[in-house]
Amino acid sequence: MQFAINSLDQNNCLQLLPLIQTLKQDITTDEWQDYVHSFTGRDSRECGIITVKNTAGYYLGILCYKVVEDVSHQMVMDVTNYVTADFLGRNNISRTLLDWLEGQAISRMCQAIHLTIDIQHTIIPESGYTKSISNQLADKGYVCDAIRLCKQLKIKN
Repeated sequence: MQFAINSLDQNNCLQLLPLIQTLKQDITTDEWQDYVHSFTGRDSRECGIITVKNTAGYYLGILCYKVVEDVSHQMVMDVTNYVTADFLGRNNISRTLLDWLEGQAISRMCQAIHLTIDIQHTIIPESGYTKSISNQLADKGYVCDAIRLCKQLKIKN
């Protein structure tokens, strides 16, 4: 199956709402439109919302990214709201999106990709580290609701 990866056209943002609602069930149409506008309505920073659509015209993936400076990795592509509808892992939507993401990060001279995944929707098991963070900060009202993954990139000179 072939997929098209494109920047989100703000006119089509409501078609992506069901995918985003798999992460945040209570997001309203207005909240989603405001969020989309915060990414697509600015030219002063490098950011965007990327979509994956199949040949039948259905949206099957989305991610939001910002290129930011990071003390550990210098320039990074910081990715949130990563959602793919890989049915039983057969569609390779996630692999297609991750390949695109890596290529874009390298072309923007990023040294790493930081990918934040909501804990409720991750297949990554809780480790002693994530449990200890939650336990140490729980009395202050903090909870571990996401995991940030990092892939360091080799930039060719």
